[in-house]
Amino acid sequence: MNKQAGDVVPALPYPSAAETESAFAVHMGPSMARLMAAIGTPIHYGIREGARVQDAYTGKWYWDCHRNGSVYNLGHRNPEVLAAVSEAMQNLEVGNLFLPSGYKARAAEKLVASTGGELTGVVYAASGSEANEAAIRAARGFTRRRKLVSLKHSYHGSSCFAMAAGDNPEYHERYLLDFPEFVKVPYNDVEALRVAVDDETACVLLEASPAQLGFPEPDAGYFQAVRKICDNKGAVFILDEVQTGLGSSGRFWLWQQQGIVPDILTTAKGLGGGIMPNAALLMTPAVKDWFLDTEFPHMSTFGGNELGCVATATVCDITSRPEFSANVLRLIEQFREGFENAPFRVNQVGLCMGLLSETMNSYEMTRQLFAAGILVLPAHYDSRAIEFRPILILDETDADKIIRTVRDVLG
Repeated sequence: MNKQAGDVVPALPYPSAAETESAFAVHMGPSMARLMAAIGTPIHYGIREGARVQDAYTGKWYWDCHRNGSVYNLGHRNPEVLAAVSEAMQNLEVGNLFLPSGYKARAAEKLVASTGGELTGVVYAASGSEANEAAIRAARGFTRRRKLVSLKHSYHGSSCFAMAAGDNPEYHERYLLDFPEFVKVPYNDVEALRVAVDDETACVLLEASPAQLGFPEPDAGYFQAVRKICDNKGAVFILDEVQTGLGSSGRFWLWQQQGIVPDILTTAKGLGGGIMPNAALLMTPAVKDWFLDTEFPHMSTFGGNELGCVATATVCDITSRPEFSANVLRLIEQFREGFENAPFRVNQVGLCMGLLSETMNSYEMTRQLFAAGILVLPAHYDSRAIEFRPILILDETDADKIIRTVRDVLG
């Protein structure tokens, strides 16, 4: 689909894709442009609307099935979030991190409500990395222990504790983050977790489903087993729902489908509705009472900024609506049925999916889908898998178009 007559094309800083990439490379390094070219997704966002993005220079439209790691759960430039932030900008700005704020409090109130009152403490951050960093620090301080157990093939961010908890040996060596007290176990391996967690373990940090492994589905009873192991050893259970949370499972949080409550929940990306950055960790009363019993449990200049909190409050309102959840549940079933008997395997954790092929690698899958107008990216830790996340507000007709295109391309 090319530019339409009524489209408002955003002003671009550079007149061509080549000049854009050249300027980017001079100041920010050439690696990202090289990677996107190798993967086969050399796109420059122009017009963005709903579930689609347009290349600024070619005019071609793409269905966004990457969601920028779940930033765009509610679509690009969601009109309700955009309107709320636009109105707030007439009077608000970032705010002051030191001062009480009704905008921060209102968003926190809605976040607590999203957990059914199970998690009562909210600390804001500016990113998922920062939220996970603060969560690890809270767990270590609360338990007075140092050991952390996380998952192989997981990702929790690019700050020190968060990167050390992730599973990228190259980064660990490059930045001297190979901490001996940080232990990794496979996803769904209850016995390995039981062996790893001991009386010195501060926390188990679990990515609800490792995105870069292609969103494997949790085994029945897996979350309950993790919860029991943590309880038996007095370890804090931190659940990273930066990608799976905020409605993608059909519930507000994936853990609400699993019959457990984590001690700390981390959330980011979609929390700002794709308009403003915001992130948070949510805590049970016990952890909250300890962590917040100091003047500055976590300082973040832009975490919980007032405009971001206006966006977060609006995201919570949208995600809490029965009709929103009903649409997500309908989409989950539509994609499940649409991919039945497909010539590729599907991991499905709500609308976070991994598509795995036995006949082509992840780069080839990505390139072919991109050529057909669908934007995805490869799963980093499985060379056969792509991460596939359709927008949560798709209607039935558009979802069917995406399903048919994927089947045609990968079949």
